[in-house]
Amino acid sequence: MNSILNSPDILAAIQQRKKATSLKLKASRQHIVETTNLLTGPLPKATNKAQNISRFVSNGITIYKGVRICASVLAGLYFLFGRRKRRR
Repeated sequence: MNSILNSPDILAAIQQRKKATSLKLKASRQHIVETTNLLTGPLPKATNKAQNISRFVSNGITIYKGVRICASVLAGLYFLFGRRKRRR
C-alpha cells in the first residue's frame, strides 16, 4: 500500500496492482479447476462384471449414507424448531 501512496501516479499504480491481482486470481481459479478435475474426474469404464457390481454397491452405500445424514439433519432441525407447546 505504501508503494501506491509513494508513486507519482496513484491511479496508474492502483490499476497496475488491480491487474496483477486479477491475474493471480485467474491463475488460482485455473489451478483449483485442474486439481478438482484430477481428484474427481470421470471413472474409467468397467471391464468386467466384478467392477460393475463393486461400483454399484459403492454407489448404493454412498447414497444410503447421504440419505442418513440428511435425515439426521432434518431430525435435528425438527427437534430445534418443531411444534412445541410453550408454557405460559
